[in-house]
Amino acid sequence: MSISGINNYNYPNYYAGARHNMAKTGGRDSGVLSSTSSASSNITLHMSDGGNSGNALTAMGFPDGTSASVFKADDYNPADPEYRVRYWDKEGNYTDTNVQINGVNPRNASYLEMLAYTTYSDVEGFMKNAFGDFMNAARGVNGNISYDADNIKEKKDYMSMVKELMQLQYDSNNLPGYLSYKELYDYMNDKING
Repeated sequence: MSISGINNYNYPNYYAGARHNMAKTGGRDSGVLSSTSSASSNITLHMSDGGNSGNALTAMGFPDGTSASVFKADDYNPADPEYRVRYWDKEGNYTDTNVQINGVNPRNASYLEMLAYTTYSDVEGFMKNAFGDFMNAARGVNGNISYDADNIKEKKDYMSMVKELMQLQYDSNNLPGYLSYKELYDYMNDKING
């Protein structure tokens, strides 16, 4: 048995794109593909939307066969950043959700909004593992929260979830884990109160 977030157990299957963290790694490709096993073998990662947006910045798959990928919006403006999250259902049908990054409040956001928010934070070099830490925290400290078409647009307080997992890391004497989640928590807090 493991506790979600300690020693990298229970990470969902995801991909962080090749441009992810390039500012923090001196231009080296720091893309990450989860190597943990899943209870199902039908995980699908969509690396492209088939259109003009290019490759996904991040992509993740759910065990039920659904998946989500994050792209920069087609008319991306760095002064008012917008990302597009494409969510595929089990049959391969998709819906797009446009996310104004500056309008996301992690205390009251949907899972899809947080995928875009944390992807942006990593791609722009503000954070080094916001996407991965969010993915882990969103599952809850017991790793028992899952997401699907029924709840991915439901608003939740993800800051509290990150804080709870941060505290678990501290209580478990996992200083690197604590510091990583604290960095994400502080970043979100600064953006809200900034």
